[in-house]
Amino acid sequence: MLAASRYGTRTLLCPRHHPVLSLKTSALRPPRRIITRVQNAASVGTASEASTPSNGDGAIWTDSPEPVRLPGKDPSPGQLPIPDSPLLPPAGILAKAVEMGTAKAKLPAMKCFIMAVMGGIFIAFGGALAVSVGPNCPEMAASNPGLLKILTGLNGLPFGLLLVLVCGAELFTGNVALLSTAVFNGKATVKQLVRNWSISYVGNMIGTGLIIAMMCGGAVFPYQPPGLLKMAMPKVSLTFKQAFLRGILANWFVCLATWMAIGANSLISKIAGIYLTISAFVAIGLEHSVANMFIIPLAMAVGADISPSTYLLKNLLPVTLGNIVGGAIGVAGFYSYVYGTLGQKAQAA
Repeated sequence: MLAASRYGTRTLLCPRHHPVLSLKTSALRPPRRIITRVQNAASVGTASEASTPSNGDGAIWTDSPEPVRLPGKDPSPGQLPIPDSPLLPPAGILAKAVEMGTAKAKLPAMKCFIMAVMGGIFIAFGGALAVSVGPNCPEMAASNPGLLKILTGLNGLPFGLLLVLVCGAELFTGNVALLSTAVFNGKATVKQLVRNWSISYVGNMIGTGLIIAMMCGGAVFPYQPPGLLKMAMPKVSLTFKQAFLRGILANWFVCLATWMAIGANSLISKIAGIYLTISAFVAIGLEHSVANMFIIPLAMAVGADISPSTYLLKNLLPVTLGNIVGGAIGVAGFYSYVYGTLGQKAQAA
């Protein structure tokens, strides 16, 4: 069984709870731990590493009072992590996702809201880069549209998600998978899930709106820029079914990128997982609700002929519903069934 602390050392236990393998799971320190180390340095004069006490049954932990044990059955020998591996195995990623989802479910409302506003701001930063580069290459669009799709995918939204996952923020689409994972494995309630999703969604919308207001006030984009209009108008020309299905696929990609970032133990490996996956969904032409909270209202603010009802009913609503299905079922549901308690419950029923 895999005993997991929030960040730091993870120890693989045999069925009798003897530690047989331990590995460092993260080369990156989360924002809260960075602050703690700075505070400790101020009080004792040095920022030394904390010791790793045992809880008495052989499980090692560093940051949380109790280790989080992998939900479901023990990993098979083929899934055992390799010492100093840059990646967690799939079962280990699920354990860490359950832990993160549980923590998010308990996050105070005001903290969740502030971090959600930051999440919207970060995605808006990425969206601003995307609309500044890709749509403004008309010669490439005519001569090599495939290359332009790759360029558009690589520039923008991967940068925004990297900021969310490394700097720390609440993103509705990622929380769809993480909160669902915690619920499926019995670590959070549906009420906590709805609360987090609601706060994250509103906060993300406010965050993107703040950046739109600042960019319009600073005249970052001219009136009716052709590149931005070319990106925004097709998004509100989809049928409800088309937008819904594209929303499912988009958040399937986004949550897989989040999943890989959770399992990655270095900044370079997180960048690789995020950029490859997010650039793929952008190049394919899928729909992400939080990114659209920036792109479409920005186009409306600079003169696009899009009404608020068209934006909400033809894009944001179906895309949001699709994002929920893609993250909750395509990622959280499948992995919780294979590696977590969801599959055990189904087999026992």
